[in-house]
Amino acid sequence: MPVKLTLDIFSGRPNPEMTLTDAAARDLFKKISFSSLRKTNEKTAPFPSVLGYRGLRIEQTGRTINKDLPLVMHYAHDMVYADGKAARAEGGLESILFDNFKNLQGTKGLTDFRRTTETLLKDYLEKRKLYNDGYFRNIEIFRDVIIVLKPVCPCAPAPDLAAWNTNPSVTGSNNCYNYGTNYRTDTFAQPGKAAGQQWNNLAACNVPAPGISAKTGAISDGLVDKPTQDNKCISPGHLVALVNAPNYDYHWYRKGPNGRWSHKPGSTPATLLDNSGNLITDPRTANRGPYTNFCTFMQVIHGRFKIK
Repeated sequence: MPVKLTLDIFSGRPNPEMTLTDAAARDLFKKISFSSLRKTNEKTAPFPSVLGYRGLRIEQTGRTINKDLPLVMHYAHDMVYADGKAARAEGGLESILFDNFKNLQGTKGLTDFRRTTETLLKDYLEKRKLYNDGYFRNIEIFRDVIIVLKPVCPCAPAPDLAAWNTNPSVTGSNNCYNYGTNYRTDTFAQPGKAAGQQWNNLAACNVPAPGISAKTGAISDGLVDKPTQDNKCISPGHLVALVNAPNYDYHWYRKGPNGRWSHKPGSTPATLLDNSGNLITDPRTANRGPYTNFCTFMQVIHGRFKIK
């Protein structure tokens, strides 16, 4: 059973995945058709670093079934991304996911998850042109190194996209909480886990006891709740923002030295853009996809928190 299929859909919690049977894997590979993979450039359709559905990660582990295909590739409807390269692909491969949906692991506690996935896929297909247009519009300032001559938030860390996006193992093992706190653990860190108070209820920003929300978990890790910060810079440390997709997931943003915000949607690359491809001046008004609840601003003071 050497092929793992991951549904790339969460930002904070680990993504659901399944191991395909050899028969299902061979059927999948028969359906994969794409042109030659080429190094990405400024004209390539960008990797969908958005909130919500982002595609399928297909990984050949153990014995290789198809040696002509990359061992790891990310399929996003009509694009394939692998090893820093991209290619146009035949659309509609999502059918393999829904044909085997009951085999997904990591969906415990998620009610009507198939319907939610179908809705988010539909939203992705409808909105991706909006995101791509915004990406190309902002590409001149969408760089790995952003130099701020007169920072408005001098204590805030720069986005440093290269550090988070260049190495696939770093990108895939660190989520929005890692990026928001600017602390790499390579464990897909979860709010509250380091303090023994990991979240167990994502119904809302605040949940009644004995439930633990992502917000409560983060506070137990040492982050400081600043609900009245109103998007203003903070010192010491830096400002982050927590949002919630009810009964589904959580997500973090962080404010940079230029006053704008960046974020890392789950195991995918960190980005300066929201779901509309716009630069983020305020996470309260940004296009956040399914993360409709704005929870709070928080202060991250380096050396005074621990995440795991």
